[in-house]
Amino acid sequence: MKCLKCFIKWIKLKLGVKPSYELKEVFTPNTSAEIAYIKRDKVERQIDRALDIAGKQLVIFGHSGSGKTTVLNHMLEIKKIEKITSRCTKESTLDSIILDAFDKLNDYYVKSKGKSEKEQLNGELSTSFSKVTAMKESSINSEEQRVLPPQITPQRLAEAMGKRKVVWVIEDFHKVEPAEKTKISQVMKLFMDIANDYPNTKTIVLGAADKGYEVVNHEKELDNRVSEIEVPLLSSDEIQQLLCKGADALNITFEGNIISQIEKYSNSLATIAHQIAYNLCSNNDVRTTQKKLVQIKEESLQMALDDFTSDKQDTYKELYLRITKQREGKYKNVEIILEAIANIEKKDITQHDILVEIQKVYKDYPAGNLNIYLKKLVGVEGEEVLRNNAGRYSFSDLFFETYIKMLKAKSN
Repeated sequence: MKCLKCFIKWIKLKLGVKPSYELKEVFTPNTSAEIAYIKRDKVERQIDRALDIAGKQLVIFGHSGSGKTTVLNHMLEIKKIEKITSRCTKESTLDSIILDAFDKLNDYYVKSKGKSEKEQLNGELSTSFSKVTAMKESSINSEEQRVLPPQITPQRLAEAMGKRKVVWVIEDFHKVEPAEKTKISQVMKLFMDIANDYPNTKTIVLGAADKGYEVVNHEKELDNRVSEIEVPLLSSDEIQQLLCKGADALNITFEGNIISQIEKYSNSLATIAHQIAYNLCSNNDVRTTQKKLVQIKEESLQMALDDFTSDKQDTYKELYLRITKQREGKYKNVEIILEAIANIEKKDITQHDILVEIQKVYKDYPAGNLNIYLKKLVGVEGEEVLRNNAGRYSFSDLFFETYIKMLKAKSN
């Protein structure tokens, strides 16, 4: 169906007819961007190279919402590489992830039954799949954790994927407990070792982290065989390109400073830019590509921002109330500090930068208060909402920073 839609759009382009899109296809806050995809030249080159090298495994890392899945899916589609995706939770273990992968491979096996024998998995693997499926069904009403049966091993998984010529994408691996993270390096080594027989089979691990080793703590000997690829936050220009590309697809324009305001509130996160743009279009009844050019008025931006904060209400309001609660005093220290950091546009923020920003409004604000409350906000007492990296402060969760910015805009 997707191929047919693409073909129809290609024909229309050839005939000079502007293709029509649905809003949910253009601004995609929760799924990979396609229509409004922005090229990430450096990251695309790195992924392209790593995918071409036999035996090379990939660890793709970066902030949540930076576009890791989007850019990977884009490259896999360009190179026509099939994938199987396993998504992790805090409760995931290596065994449960492997079982999930076998379940997904079973789907491929079922779909291939009518194809030539060359494309089918061998009978032994088919039997394994049947046993996994039976085990899965029998464990539905059981509280016991699923374990790997003897015939299902990481080695067998690697061989099965090799026969199907698919890569294994493991998403949200940062959520997995540290003890389980260490085990994945052994699985990566298995995938490396079968590269001579199955050069295209790989593990691609994605995680929200500042460094690759925070996602997968692989062994030193694997350093040259694992490609750690960072997906940085989008630049201001890239956020604006995304919005313009989406607007063009829907035949709309954003009035005045809307684009620059979305860029400001997006905090360099593509997913937030998509969500605010989606809210704007939805509130203005733009559901598909417009026949006549439609202008989205600047006055409708506040409603789109309010909708965003409402969606995040349960997640962030309680957190905000907990960490800002303090005894009566001259200053509401935590509120003041969080607003000041959110106001500072540069990334590497020092304690001095924060004090200067605060004293623009509170001229006599004491440096001692800032020192005390910064320590709390990077610790357990402040629920680690701030991160201190060698004296440089930032929000641990950029979505929470956006929430703070929008709260301030609403109060103003």
